[in-house]
Amino acid sequence: MGILAVLTIALLCSAGLASASSYCGGQKLANLKSCRGIARTQTEVRGMGNLHSVCVGAGSIAGGCSTGPGQWVSTHLITGPYFAEPWIEDNADGETTVWGESLCCA
Repeated sequence: MGILAVLTIALLCSAGLASASSYCGGQKLANLKSCRGIARTQTEVRGMGNLHSVCVGAGSIAGGCSTGPGQWVSTHLITGPYFAEPWIEDNADGETTVWGESLCCA
């Protein structure tokens, strides 16, 4: 095997792949209530509500809010890998089902 092939394989094996873990999937939230996931190391949080806009964040870091029902919102945590509970919040009166996901490098 040539040196270029060996270096390519080594580079691919050493490159970190982003991994996603879900939180609050399928939870019903109403009237501006929030749901928190188990604390984890993450670099990004995202979420979606089926009937309302939602907002996402992690720990004390407030992230963005989606533009409406069925729209995903994503917030990059500028502090780098951050260990905290990811959260998702219903952004309107009434009930919505939410899905949240946090991402971090492997």
